[in-house]
Amino acid sequence: MFLLENLFMDYMAILGCNCLLKRRIHPGRLFAVSLMFSLIHLFLVCFINNRILYFLIAHFVLNTGMVFFCFGWEGKRSYLENWVVTYFMCVIQGGALEWLLEQHIFSQNEILQMLVATAVVVTAVICFGERRVYGNHIYPAELKKGERHIRLRAYWDSGNQLTDPYTGQEISILSGSVAEKFFTKEKDLVRFVPYRSLGEKDGLIAVTNVDEMTVFQGKRAVKIPHAAIGTADKMLFDGKEYEMLLNASSIMPQGGKTENKN
Repeated sequence: MFLLENLFMDYMAILGCNCLLKRRIHPGRLFAVSLMFSLIHLFLVCFINNRILYFLIAHFVLNTGMVFFCFGWEGKRSYLENWVVTYFMCVIQGGALEWLLEQHIFSQNEILQMLVATAVVVTAVICFGERRVYGNHIYPAELKKGERHIRLRAYWDSGNQLTDPYTGQEISILSGSVAEKFFTKEKDLVRFVPYRSLGEKDGLIAVTNVDEMTVFQGKRAVKIPHAAIGTADKMLFDGKEYEMLLNASSIMPQGGKTENKN
């Protein structure tokens, strides 16, 4: 019974994190990792008698490892977000379960208690995530170039009207720090496009085409083939919750009709 309870709670926490942060990891992978770490957790319970040592390993080693194997490594910031949200989900589930026990609600059925507590918490957190992300016009996005691909957060910027005067392509703007990791001088053709902005009358921005840019709006995905991506100075994105500025014409923000671009 302990194994099933721990597996269920871990899986719901990871699944909630996956939904809240829009990581788009397959649920089957999340379940397999949760099962593996639940078995390790069971081993700890059976063979470690020191409660402090057990607590430290369970909360800071197992949780850290589970998050890594579920979501991989995409930088310190993304990993920290994954860890914090997963840990928050575990804590809030435990609190909800304790409240049900104190109120003697479904006291004769532990599985039903877990289901109710988890359903309420996960639903509330997912709804909060939908409002936070989409209300701010920040969307999960993915860039693909050959065998390379990268997931990031993109902000729909109504003020970004930049287009390539030679090709007519709409240009989205990528953080320089992300561009350094994704693009390579040896493989990617770069062109320089003139632009004007406040404080810069005759500027040039480095632009590279990707094979495909996908912007995820809830259950819909806007796919833009051969999207033009400009590289901006790192300072433009300092302290921001996103790594790319979408062109105003590239998608329609929440509230409008979203269609796939061909």
